[in-house]
Amino acid sequence: GRVGNCVEASKLVVHSVLHFANGGGLSVDCCFTRDKSLYSASMNTVKLVLHNTTNHVMHNVRIGARKLEPGMDLQPFGDIPQLAPGATHKVNVYIDFSGKTKPAKFDICFEKPRGTEGAMDKASFGLSVPAFAGELVAPVEMGEDAFDASSKALRGMHEHSQPFTAPPGSEATLRERVLLLANLFPVPSIDDKVFKFSGCTLSDDSAVLLLIDLQQNVVRGNSEATLLCRHIVKDVKEALLKAVA
Repeated sequence: GRVGNCVEASKLVVHSVLHFANGGGLSVDCCFTRDKSLYSASMNTVKLVLHNTTNHVMHNVRIGARKLEPGMDLQPFGDIPQLAPGATHKVNVYIDFSGKTKPAKFDICFEKPRGTEGAMDKASFGLSVPAFAGELVAPVEMGEDAFDASSKALRGMHEHSQPFTAPPGSEATLRERVLLLANLFPVPSIDDKVFKFSGCTLSDDSAVLLLIDLQQNVVRGNSEATLLCRHIVKDVKEALLKAVA
């Protein structure tokens, strides 16, 4: 079964989804927390950090119109009555991407004072939360024998490989960098040149298996979720090829 996130929460990547210059002074960052959703096992928990960069109060900050792809779902955060000047507020939204790597688009709305008469202007800005392939999976604990057997059962069209040569000095951080990118479980491996990771899709619990072999110079994914698996293999390869910081 699924297990908890295998990376420290403080290391998870934060992405800007609304710059204050495009949001009427409201900036929004997002982070996939990898916490289980209260609403559905197929939903991602996404933390939004809202920051009022202006010198006036933002009233009734809320999610407005939703522009979701068919099959997607969104549980909004509760309306925020007031966001004070300079204040930051953290909320969670729960998004079911339905296994697709298409962004979840919705508006964020608020009212702001106009002049000194107490009149309010309505403001609405479009947000787009990207669906990263590596966040559309959950870690599943597995031993190496089970991993190998499952991989063998998912060959042919359910297997995707790309050639890969690890940059010098990157082995020490390889496991953690994969786990930051893809919410998978690090399978213990006898061979220290072979890295194995196991998980399942959030949408329908299909197995997702990832192998990085530094002797055969290959990144390989095995899954019935073929398109998602291809995305993960490509994203992992690209991330690992970046210069070692």
